[in-house]
Amino acid sequence: MNALVLKEPFSLMGEDRPLPQPRPGEMIVQVAFCGVCRTDRKAYRQGQRDLKLPRVLGHEFSGRIVAAGLGLPRDTLGRKVSVHPGIFCGACAACRSGNDQLCESMRILGFHLDGGFAKYVRIPKQGVERGVVRILEDGFDLRYAAMAEPLGCAVHMANLLPLEDISSVLITGGGVMGMMTAKILRQLPRKILLTEPLANKRKLLQGMGLPAVSPENLREGMAKLGLAAFDCAINCSPHSLCLAQCLQTVRKGGYFGFFSGLTDFTGMEKDVVNEIHYKELTVKGAYGCGSRDTLQALALIQNGLELSDIPVRRIALSDCETVLRCEETEDSILTMIDMEVDDYAGM
Repeated sequence: MNALVLKEPFSLMGEDRPLPQPRPGEMIVQVAFCGVCRTDRKAYRQGQRDLKLPRVLGHEFSGRIVAAGLGLPRDTLGRKVSVHPGIFCGACAACRSGNDQLCESMRILGFHLDGGFAKYVRIPKQGVERGVVRILEDGFDLRYAAMAEPLGCAVHMANLLPLEDISSVLITGGGVMGMMTAKILRQLPRKILLTEPLANKRKLLQGMGLPAVSPENLREGMAKLGLAAFDCAINCSPHSLCLAQCLQTVRKGGYFGFFSGLTDFTGMEKDVVNEIHYKELTVKGAYGCGSRDTLQALALIQNGLELSDIPVRRIALSDCETVLRCEETEDSILTMIDMEVDDYAGM
């Protein structure tokens, strides 16, 4: 079994697939590492807006080029790569403005096309032409290359904010996106506080030097930082309670980064939503990342952004469904398929 195909929610089937043969202009990437993220869990459990079934999931992956179609240079074979998952048209208004994450005809590996929960991924000609296959230096760690997509999402959120006006930030949710957003924002001196309900994850975050408190202790955490309100609040959690805390604790004239879509809406009081109105908040939504965001993420990694402290749980491809069935992983921040192993125990 070298590929996992999601047929319908909660139905993941293993398949043996041969090495695909590239058509003219295509590349075949042999996957080394692939992240298993919250969006993959959502797709497995209930589907997702952009997901077309049946599908091989996985949009955070790295590997090596093992085949190239007619018209492509042979000297790329064997090279390490990180793959930007969004294949954009390059011609619509969004693409022309540099916002290809909003492309009108976007196709995403792991959603519209088969992705990285497989040994091999076919990169269509249009993706190759758009530069989604990023060739890396030989010394680039492929584990970190697989983190370029989630890191690119955090870069995208940060790039939408006037960072020069922001000296304090609340981040609700201490998973991959919350942690990576904090890593991006703390490159300059800022007071940053994360909220995370799971005690084990708070301990992991604190071990990375990231202040983290439970949502119930948010005000106490603010007091320790000497803050009455935040310049900016970013929800990296799908729960409406976290969104409410963002709106309630950001200052007048402040900024709200709407980073995570909601999977529940328990009926926030209208007074909470009205904080946007009364405080004159600037709201910036962010969905995924553009091609320039993942390029910036790769540059940050290349230039020494600390990633070695991220608690990563490595799993075999065969262990993937067990992880997808879990709503949360308490023993790690990031879960990653390691294609080199058939059975992986521990971290």
